This record gives sequence, C-alpha cells and structure tokens, in this order.
Amino acid sequence: MAMATPPNKATVVEINLICAQELPSYKSSSSSIRTYVVAWISPQQKLTSRVDKAGDKNPTWNDKFIISIDKDLVFERPNSTLVLEIYCKRRYRKDRLIGKVNILLDSLMDKNQFWGSEDICDKVMAFHVRDSSGMPQGILNIGVMNLDGLLDRGMPSFLGNSSLAIDYRRLMGGN
Repeated sequence: MAMATPPNKATVVEINLICAQELPSYKSSSSSIRTYVVAWISPQQKLTSRVDKAGDKNPTWNDKFIISIDKDLVFERPNSTLVLEIYCKRRYRKDRLIGKVNILLDSLMDKNQFWGSEDICDKVMAFHVRDSSGMPQGILNIGVMNLDGLLDRGMPSFLGNSSLAIDYRRLMGGN
C-alpha cells in the first residue's frame, strides 16, 4: 500500500508559553527561583523566553513564539520534536537546567488542518517537565495555534525558510 504524500509546504504555528507549575527549587527556602524557557526544533535556532522573576516554583511567562514546521520533515521523520528546556537563572554560575519537555511536532496540529484544511485550530496542552533522569519535575502549560488559516497563502515564504523560529518581542521590535 502506497503512502500518501503531504503537501510540500511549511505550517506556521504560534506557541504560547503560558506557565509552569510545581517546579523544583534547588535554592534554600528563603530565596525564590527565576526561570526562563529555551525552545527549539533545530539546535541552531533557539528561542528564549523572558525571565519570570516573581513566579518562583509556578512561573508565568505568557511569551509567544512563531515557528515554521516543514510538513515534509514531520512526514519523513515522525519522531521530530519541539524541545522546551526550563532553566533557573543564576547570578554567578551557569544557569541550571530544571527539566525539559519534548513535544512531537505531529501533536502540535490538528490532523485535518495539518493536511490542508483552512480551519483555525487552537488548543491548550499540558506536559510533564522531566529532569535528566526522566522523572517528572512539574507541569508546563502551553497554547498552540496553527496560523495557516489566518495568514495569506504567501506568508510562510515571506517569513523565510522552513526552519524559521521567531519570538514576538523580536518581531515587534522589542527586547
């Protein structure tokens, strides 16, 4: 049985890093932790969220990233992932990795939309944050919206190649 070939174009997705819950604290109980997220599909194009200075073990970022996902990549390599690493900001030493989440690119989009439907799909997803040993270390909440139905057909090529990754602060000219 022959496998169907997906359309040869990129899908543009907005990822909203909402918040995390019950992250571990490696500091003494009197000091709070300051956290940020590094997101990437390709290690050469990493995006970094703002540092949450007040949330402690329950940070809120509400940072948005726009990523372009090559449909051929997902079709040919179905185990491709979006990696979200949560770090604890430290003043005088290298920032500490608290944990990470690996999200299958295929799961970021509704199947009907992924294969060419024009409907807008948005959803909120929650994932276990796992430490280097694979043990759960809290929950990461994200929002996902497929922007293909919102954008003009030419927009993904305007944004660049299929490995595009950009954050809203850079897009809007902020820091």
